[in-house]
Amino acid sequence: MDTNTALIIDDNATIRELLRQTLKLLGFSHIVDADTGHQGLLQLENQNYDVIFLDLELPDIHGTKLLHQLKARAPTSPVVVVTAHNTVENLKFSVQAGAAGFIAKPFSAGKIQSILQKNLSNTPRPATAKGFGWASRS
Repeated sequence: MDTNTALIIDDNATIRELLRQTLKLLGFSHIVDADTGHQGLLQLENQNYDVIFLDLELPDIHGTKLLHQLKARAPTSPVVVVTAHNTVENLKFSVQAGAAGFIAKPFSAGKIQSILQKNLSNTPRPATAKGFGWASRS
């Protein structure tokens, strides 16, 4: 199995942990998180990631500005915007800035899986993921 790596940039510890557990269930083996935009950018200096999850409302930088920086530093890493501010403006900006997906909080694990399957060819499907909202697929 290919190694999947993810970077989660979100100031909410509960959201980071929910994403971490969901990604582990989906077969991700290396998951790094950051609670500020600056920490997220520092993580990109150390490694490339298969996917980046980005909150728009961060304490040190707005996610819209950070999205441009992430795409400049890691152009091949899909960036998925995860936000509680589900507005038309945020969606429009995210798409125009090159986001690979846009997920409104609260989100389901099934939504994360769907976004990953659209953006990563090697994302595994769990055999059973009951309790996480996934339906078994054959």
